[in-house]
Amino acid sequence: MKVFLSWSGERSRQVAESLKSWLPDVIQEIDPWISTQDIAKGGRGVKEITHELAATDFGVICITPENVASAWINFEAGSLAKQFDIAHVVPFLIDMKIADLTGPLSQFQATIGDNRDDVRKLVGDINKALTGRAVAEDRLDRAFTRSWPELEKILQDVRGTAPREGQRHSVERSDSEMLEEILLLVRKQEYRQADMEGKMNQAEEKLSRSRRISEDEFIASSFAKIGWQVIRSSWENTGVNITAHYAGDGSASLSRDFIERMVKALGRPVVVMGESGNVIIRSVSNFS
Repeated sequence: MKVFLSWSGERSRQVAESLKSWLPDVIQEIDPWISTQDIAKGGRGVKEITHELAATDFGVICITPENVASAWINFEAGSLAKQFDIAHVVPFLIDMKIADLTGPLSQFQATIGDNRDDVRKLVGDINKALTGRAVAEDRLDRAFTRSWPELEKILQDVRGTAPREGQRHSVERSDSEMLEEILLLVRKQEYRQADMEGKMNQAEEKLSRSRRISEDEFIASSFAKIGWQVIRSSWENTGVNITAHYAGDGSASLSRDFIERMVKALGRPVVVMGESGNVIIRSVSNFS
């Protein structure tokens, strides 16, 4: 069974990597996956992540005080929740209390990472998800008791290395990875849902109707990440016209790099306009 380990930030990544090694010692039937280790050097990481997510049965999100408000970690939590039963998505808290969770993360039943009983319950929940292959409870107890001290020591070490000021999100994915993965995740979920509903003969029709909505959500999410609000987006035969404004105080410009990444993700030229109809920026990429 595939277990997807989500992370954002240095301490979160350390915990995710530790869980990847530790969990199979307790339950041999599971296959944890984390992008920092399992993406081949030089491979297209975003596509591999979405491929793994599509095959995932359980998601563990490693949360620390420095990433709890991260737009990326909250988006990935929402993506996992749409993928499968909400009970199979678990925030794993490091140096935090359950009451500290806000937004999308607060809907999940969290695990306190340094609480032995909480982690034992998480292991039990993962084991129950192994329909037909679950480990007997007495064996699971013995394996957990044997392995827990190792994880406990790692978590204590992580808690003891609080991030210095200015280190927040220092190991987050790049903006280009985030933009592309948001779109690919949304599309992958649509195909998975169509397949799960047993309506493959209607899938293409359904996806063609929903793709516009998905790409509009992608546009809105991408602009929101840099402080802009999308008023509307209209799709023409030759491109996408986006009406947007900066949502913060004062004014801000859109970078050429951001727009060209948007073009790459959408596969068509992009024009961004202000509410008065003035062109703010126009992509330069050519499509034949």
